[in-house]
Amino acid sequence: MTDLTIWLTYHDDSMIGQYDLKEDDVLRLFKGNDTGVEGENINHLNAFYSEMTTMYWVWKNQKRSRYVGFCHYRRQFTHFLQLSRGECQILHAQRMPSVYRHYKDAHNYRDMDDIVAILDDKYGQGNPYSAYLLHDGLFIPFCCFIMHWEDFEQMMDFLFSTLFEFDRRHHLDMRAENYRRKAEQDFPHDNVDYQQRAMSFLAERLISCYIVTHMDAITVKNIKHWLGYYD
Repeated sequence: MTDLTIWLTYHDDSMIGQYDLKEDDVLRLFKGNDTGVEGENINHLNAFYSEMTTMYWVWKNQKRSRYVGFCHYRRQFTHFLQLSRGECQILHAQRMPSVYRHYKDAHNYRDMDDIVAILDDKYGQGNPYSAYLLHDGLFIPFCCFIMHWEDFEQMMDFLFSTLFEFDRRHHLDMRAENYRRKAEQDFPHDNVDYQQRAMSFLAERLISCYIVTHMDAITVKNIKHWLGYYD
């Protein structure tokens, strides 16, 4: 088992040259919409789940390393910290009035209401996850992180059990045409190609929720010493 693997998601071969994407001893490229990839995957839903397709593939197919991380073609880690269990390296964190208000201003807030209802049903009224989404103002964006494999497995179980229950309640059946139809109904006069990524927008909040609730988030700017793969 290798010490650290960072999985970088892209979805068009032109991005390799455009963003100078290269694999090395740490970085691995993953084309998130490649439906021919071996192993269990949801790559046919990449237009809706974005980089979640990479996380799902790594998780379900046990592409283990001691530390595992994820980034994407526009945002990458340049230094990697020495992490303990329960610690998570992130690219950025920001403060806002609330995660819920921020989502409501940009997307279909009813989707967030449904996520909160799923969490309430699973974890009980007043659970810390719903409380975070509704009231907390600390947001970790971008779905870019590095953590121990065991922490990653636990977060993926939390994330995809919630997202797939959302799929079930909306009768989407993991079918691309159903996700597209929902987006067209939700945003008949708006940017459907953007808003159809609702699952990735919800996942971004759920990942932030899990990290804030369960882990210590660290950024490079807070640390004087780092592992130094790219020093």
